[in-house]
Amino acid sequence: MSQEKNNYKILNKKEENKILALEIELPVEAMNSKKEKALKQLSQHVEVKGFRKGTAPEKIVREQIGEMKILEEMAYQAIVETLPEITIAEKVSALTQPKISILKIAEGNPLQFKAEFVLMPDVELADYKKLAKETKQSEDEKVTDEEVEEYIEYIRGSRAEAETLRKKTSADPKEREEANKKSDDETAKEPKTELPEFNDEFVKTLGDFKNVEDFKKQLSENMSKEKNEKAKQKRRIEIVEKIISESKIEIPEIMIEEEMQRMLQQFKGDLEQAKMDFDEYLKSIKKTQDDLFKEWRPDAIKRTKMNLILPKIANEEKIEAEADKVAHEVKHLQQHHPDVTDEQATSYVSHMLRNDLVFKFLEEIK
Repeated sequence: MSQEKNNYKILNKKEENKILALEIELPVEAMNSKKEKALKQLSQHVEVKGFRKGTAPEKIVREQIGEMKILEEMAYQAIVETLPEITIAEKVSALTQPKISILKIAEGNPLQFKAEFVLMPDVELADYKKLAKETKQSEDEKVTDEEVEEYIEYIRGSRAEAETLRKKTSADPKEREEANKKSDDETAKEPKTELPEFNDEFVKTLGDFKNVEDFKKQLSENMSKEKNEKAKQKRRIEIVEKIISESKIEIPEIMIEEEMQRMLQQFKGDLEQAKMDFDEYLKSIKKTQDDLFKEWRPDAIKRTKMNLILPKIANEEKIEAEADKVAHEVKHLQQHHPDVTDEQATSYVSHMLRNDLVFKFLEEIK
């Protein structure tokens, strides 16, 4: 099978289990037209003695990089430019960017590559409005005086521990000696930490509070907000889990694997923040990465289904995030992650805002 197009040729086309595999050939001209751009891109990362990055002569850059590396970059540039045209022309309804593999690459010859697209699975939605309505409404959560007092005791205890540590590591020898002596004395009997007095002066050290009464009022309000937010999140989970369990979705295996990879990257990031090495962590719990994937698989399936169901409901209800809000959040995201492209940021933000709007829509069904 071979389909000739204007700028490419489809050599083979096969769809199985919601994976569309296209074997594509690009003409020699498509590759050659990217030579200058490829060299410029690669030279930005090449260090040549006596030249600033990106300013070395082409001949020296070629010698240092190697012809195959240049060909590969030319292929990448040609594929990136042609893929949108192929996706539109072939009416590919894909969930993510395709997996690309080079089949044939040689100077002066057409480029052959394979693009594997994960197609949108068939989603037969349950009666989501009925299920949302049947899910018990979260009640307004109140904070008791006892909970407020317990948190105040926690604050006093934390402050006392911090003060003890400060004295033990103080630059003042006398203060350090007294703190360590007191600690030694307490090892011989029941330890008794002296808590700071909870008064107006103390609460002013915690933030912008007028007095104890003002602190308790704001603390109670914040604790109540936190309780209500947790209750809201709990109901959201209950609603979407009911919809997931009663909807019919066939998920391609590759989507589950991609979700587990995302979970892995997030987990590794969390470990890095905690100053822990991933391999060392696995050794400490006596497990392998495959063991983690087996444990995570049910959650990965649930997440994948949710990521299919929420956009489906959004389409059914014509729910879309406002353009100005998307633009505002994209700007905020790129301030913290400057390497993220406009396209990536817009896609991510639009997805997150739309999902949140879907949750709000479901929550408000009475």
